[in-house]
Amino acid sequence: GVQQLLKVVLCSPKFLFRVELDSLPRYPGAHPLDEYKLAARLSYFLWGTLPDDELLALAAKHQLTPALEHQVRRMLKDPRAESLTQNFALQWLQLERLKTFAPDNKLFPNFDERLRRAMLRETELFFSEIVREDRSVLDLIDADFTYVNETLARHYGLGSGGSQSGRGRGFGGRGDSTFNRVTLTGKERGGLLTHASILTVTSNPTRT
Repeated sequence: GVQQLLKVVLCSPKFLFRVELDSLPRYPGAHPLDEYKLAARLSYFLWGTLPDDELLALAAKHQLTPALEHQVRRMLKDPRAESLTQNFALQWLQLERLKTFAPDNKLFPNFDERLRRAMLRETELFFSEIVREDRSVLDLIDADFTYVNETLARHYGLGSGGSQSGRGRGFGGRGDSTFNRVTLTGKERGGLLTHASILTVTSNPTRT
């Protein structure tokens, strides 16, 4: 009997997923969420996990809605907001494909796992800064900065006498584990559409 009960629980969509229930299912018009549902949706969207004590305390006092903007800003400064990049941005940009993408190794012999990881990390750091610093959405497509490590800087020709140039805290000789924010001085590169990660996953193996 216990085994059958556990089977039902484990197969239930309400166990596998966080189900969003409408407190007024028969009400025909738009209506606000109650405070606890607002706390849950906010927390799972920005943090990918349960609401913390502060959110729940505000919900219990019916004070979360008036404090919504303050709470969003607080949550975005929290390290748990990295979930927004991992669970939203990478799906939105379809960058999971980059992990298995294989450019033609005869045409692109310099492509390796280090470069693949650097491409993905650049976009993660870039998107995180846009969110964390509450920058304009226009910066997503026209920014004057990016993040590079030694491998990606060499790939882009940043600070190495190439047609592009960059200014930052210096990345030469520090290895692939260190990513630095660099200011772009040219127009060739800036924003998501020029990231190597985006250009790679939106092309075919013989033209990246």
